[in-house]
Amino acid sequence: MGIANDLDLYEREAHQWWDACSHPFRSLHAVNEYRKGILTEWFGNWHPGRSVIDLGCGGGLLSKFFVDGGARVAGLDVSRASVRVAKGRLAAGFAQGDVQRAPFADGCADIVLLSDVLEHVARPAVALSECARILRPGGMCFVSTLNRTLRARMLGVWLAEGIGLVPRGTHDADMFVKPAELYGWGSDCGLALEELRGESIDIARTIRRWTVSVRRGNDCSITYSALLRKR
Repeated sequence: MGIANDLDLYEREAHQWWDACSHPFRSLHAVNEYRKGILTEWFGNWHPGRSVIDLGCGGGLLSKFFVDGGARVAGLDVSRASVRVAKGRLAAGFAQGDVQRAPFADGCADIVLLSDVLEHVARPAVALSECARILRPGGMCFVSTLNRTLRARMLGVWLAEGIGLVPRGTHDADMFVKPAELYGWGSDCGLALEELRGESIDIARTIRRWTVSVRRGNDCSITYSALLRKR
């Protein structure tokens, strides 16, 4: 039995971040294609010239969306190897560090990303409060994560990891985040929920491509995205 929430995975496999066919990251590439659609819908052309901070940036997959759109982007990740990959790939400022102690000034960001991050950190409420701290008033936070439900445990861990759609040990289902928890933590640190978007598994596409694929849905019981605004 391997280690759950194995963060060393991102050190060992960092060289494969940008390989859309690699076993460690192919499902993340597929899911991010869907998420880019949400980012386009929610942010549109609002981000050119804006300051964007990608907390838990990994190799910079979502950072690229904003770099290409003309934003000023900085990223932070606990994985030193992943940060090296992001620096080599994108013209943005990336640093190694803990999202629960983000080395950014108060109110410095227009947009903060927390994509596939909260379910990996020991203190997700603290990570969200750091997001609120570095956002300017009126700034926006994008969160994507997994819901702590039996269905998410069965599909996101037992099945996806069991049949090799994602590497074993990627997640610990006990660390998944319920939407009500996200609301509460956000309210405590001055972030108001603007929109919540459920996601459903695109079964046919997942089987055909043998990679996790999602589509828009009303069901938040597995994964969901949220948009929060700093009051």
